[in-house]
Amino acid sequence: MSQSQPLRIENPDLGSFTTARTQNQKLWFVNNRAFENQCLAYLAKYQEKQGVTLYAKVFQGNHYHIVSKFPNCNRATFYRDYNARMAESARRHIDQFEGGTLLERRYSEQALPLDEDIEERFFYAALQPVAAGLCEKIGDYPSYNSFDDAVSERVRHFKLVDWATYNEAKRNGKRPKISDHTKTYSLKFSRLPGYENLSSASYKKLMYQKLEARRLDIVRAYKAKGHSFMTKHELRKTMTGSRPKNIKKSNRNSRRPLVLTSCINARKQFHDWYFAIYNSYKQAVKMYLSGDYSTVFPPGTYKPPGPLIPFAA
Repeated sequence: MSQSQPLRIENPDLGSFTTARTQNQKLWFVNNRAFENQCLAYLAKYQEKQGVTLYAKVFQGNHYHIVSKFPNCNRATFYRDYNARMAESARRHIDQFEGGTLLERRYSEQALPLDEDIEERFFYAALQPVAAGLCEKIGDYPSYNSFDDAVSERVRHFKLVDWATYNEAKRNGKRPKISDHTKTYSLKFSRLPGYENLSSASYKKLMYQKLEARRLDIVRAYKAKGHSFMTKHELRKTMTGSRPKNIKKSNRNSRRPLVLTSCINARKQFHDWYFAIYNSYKQAVKMYLSGDYSTVFPPGTYKPPGPLIPFAA
C-alpha cells in the first residue's frame, strides 16, 4: 500500500495544529469582513455541533491556522464540513472569486502531545503576521486573530440560516420565514491547559505579558536584518484575491514533522504510538482490499475507499 500523505489518526488526548492554504496562494483571507464573519460563523457551528475544543484561530492572507483538540475523535468530519462551508461562503461573499477550489489541498495537521506544545503553537499562530513582517502589532493586521478573544474569554455569537430546512419547507408548500430557520451559534475559545486555577484577570494579564515578550523578540530580530514592517495603510490596500510578493513554496510531498514538541521523550512516545497504529493499519488495508470485509481497523483510523461489498444473495 502506498501512502502519499501521513496517516491521520484520531486521538482525543492530543492537541492538534492545523494549516490550510488557498489555491494558488491567493489572498482570500484579507480585507473582506463579510467572508471572514461567515467563516467564523461556520467555525462556531461545527465547534458546537462536534464538541471541538478550540484554542486559537487565525486568518492570514492565503492560509489559516487552528489550534485545537478533538475529544470526540472527529477531526476528519470537522474539517470536511468546515472547509466545504468556507468554499461555499467564498462563492457568495467574494466578488473576485472565480469558483472552483478554495483550498489547494488537504489541510496539514501536526500533533501537540504536551500542554506546553499547545501553548507554543497558540503564540506561534497569534504572532504569525508579525513573524511574516506584515505588522509590528497583531492588532494592526486586518484579519481575524483569536488571541484577544481567547485570553479575554470572550464569546462571539453568529447567526446562520439553515437553508436545508427552509427549502424543505418551501418544497412542502409552506411559506417559511427565514427567522424561523435561523440559529445562533457561539464561538468560544478554551483557556490554555495548565492555567485553570488563575483568575480571569490574572490569566489575561499573563498571556499579554507572554505575547509582548515574544513579539519584541521577533521585531528586534526582524529589524536587525534591515527589514521594515508594512504600515496599516499598506495592509488595508491589499486587494482580496491578489498574490503575495513572497510565497512559501511547498507541495503535498514536502516533508513536515508528524509531531511538534521540544520534548525528546514526548516525541519518541508519539512516534512509537503512531507507527504501531500505522503498521496495523497497513495490514488491515491489505486484508480489506483483498476481500476480507470483516477486517477490524485500528482505533482512530478509517477504512480506505475500496471495492464494493457484494450484497448477500
